[in-house]
Amino acid sequence: MKAYPDSVPMTIVAAAAEAHSSLRVGNIQAAVLMARTNVEATAKAKGITAGNLVAKIDTLYAQHLIYEHIQDAAHEVRFAGNDAAHGDLVDDPISAEEAESIVEPMDMLIEGVFIAPTKTATQAAAQLARKNTGTASVNGTTADSS
Repeated sequence: MKAYPDSVPMTIVAAAAEAHSSLRVGNIQAAVLMARTNVEATAKAKGITAGNLVAKIDTLYAQHLIYEHIQDAAHEVRFAGNDAAHGDLVDDPISAEEAESIVEPMDMLIEGVFIAPTKTATQAAAQLARKNTGTASVNGTTADSS
């Protein structure tokens, strides 16, 4: 099972785990549906509740919570999820490989919205702490920052 850090809300972790679990056991449409569910849940976790999923994804981007390529990836997850939700995969089912290529962008969204900002904030705090102690690491050696 894929592990997510504590910076990812448990509701998001649960939906992502279900997407991955479904993919592993061959429940392809369920994996795609859960990936789409996770995109929407991610937006809602960031307080974006108005409008349809298109609007929510675009608001994530407009609020600088995701980069443009993640916005595009989230829309691809949405497209595939909508096809699964509306029965459009009955005559042309999605393959396991295609489903994997839908679950992967879901993880990219989680990384961009929850994990990367926490890592960046942690690094910035560590850098500030080093500056406040009067020393900074330069090429692996400690030097006076004054």
